[in-house]
Parts: sequence; C-alpha cells; structure tokens
Amino acid sequence: MRCLVVDDDRKFSYKLSGYIDSFLKGIFKNYQVLEINEKFDDFSQYQNIDLLFIDIDLKDLNGINIIKRLQMNNVDYPIIYVSSRQELVFSSLSTQPFYFVRKQNLENDLKELFKLLNIYYKKTMKMITFDYYGRKTSIFLKDIHYITSFGHDISIVCDQETYTYRLKDALKLIDSPVVVQVHRSYAVSMMYIKEVDKNNIILKDETCITLGKKYVDEFMFQYREYLIS
Repeated sequence: MRCLVVDDDRKFSYKLSGYIDSFLKGIFKNYQVLEINEKFDDFSQYQNIDLLFIDIDLKDLNGINIIKRLQMNNVDYPIIYVSSRQELVFSSLSTQPFYFVRKQNLENDLKELFKLLNIYYKKTMKMITFDYYGRKTSIFLKDIHYITSFGHDISIVCDQETYTYRLKDALKLIDSPVVVQVHRSYAVSMMYIKEVDKNNIILKDETCITLGKKYVDEFMFQYREYLIS
C-alpha cells in the first residue's frame, strides 16, 4: 500500500501524513505515506500508488487538471481532494473524487473520510487464495476485472495475469457482491464497469460484455446498490 500526499505547503502535508499514517497502520501491515511538495507535473510520481491526497491550488497548477490527465490512463485508486477553498467542491465533482477534505475542518472531515475508506478497503482489499497449477496463488479482489468460461474451464482476468479455475467454485470462493454473474459465461467486477449500454456492459478497458436477459434484473439491482453504497 502506497499513499501519496501532494501539496505545496510542506508543513500541512507533514501534518496530514501523520493522520493518514495513524489510519493506515490499523489496516495494513506494509504501507508507505509519501509526500510531493514540488514538480507536480512530473506524472511518473503518480504511478504505482494506491491512494492519493491532492491539493487543488498547487502554485501555478490546478490539482483538478492533474487528475483529469491521470484519469485518461484509467487511474483506479481513490482520489481525495484537500483544499481551503470550499467552493471548489463543485468543480472537483467532474473527476468523481472519493472525498473532498476541507483544510479548515481537517480533523472532522478526515474522521468521516477514514470511515468510508475503511469500508472501501474491506470490500476491495479482500485477498482471494486458490490453487493454480499446483501452487497456492493469491490475488486481491480489486484486481479482478471479469470472469469468463469456455466449456468446463474459466478464466479469471486480472490486471496483470489470467488464471484458470472452475466458474461455480470461483464465484463461491470470491464470495463478494462486487463480482456478479451477468451472463451464462460471464461474471464482472462492478469496480471495473464504465457504463451499462442496453444489453451490454462496458468495462474501463473498453471490454464489451453481453448482459444476458436472465440476469438483467438481479444485476441492475445489485449495481444500483453498489453505486449508492
């Protein structure tokens, strides 16, 4: 787990990092809280992280514009804006942030944010362990994109690799409302859904999966529940 704090105020970023550190150590055994206080347009700094706190007013740069550029590459980690300008909350909504923290109400806003992050991590950081070609293999729930079957075999498609398993056993093993069956041959992770278009589900990587008539009602109910949870 790597968290990045982006702010041109070194004193504030140090203070914020302290709060974040106290929160993360209650969830993760291994984690880092990193700070960036300059060179905000070096986009290599935003890679390989799992959580981002970013100020909106960064000297000559706008944090919202940075996020818009990052999202062109399908960034999927939680983004939290931190700002003393409360009126910018409406502008920030265009990038669908996880939360907006007001600097002048830091402790109270962080208290609410950490409650939501705790729920989020319980959902997404669940570890799935199974036998894969004779060895124990573990993947995070958040890394699963979709599951597809071919005859008696299925493929669990993840960020970096595809694993073979039996569909019935795989869904039972995953045991999460986040991964739902949408077709006789497909199950998808709702975390990776970009849009639902008539009888198709479009994932963030533009993969198009058919939504079977048998599964429409249950899928739509669960998807609505997921979006409001």
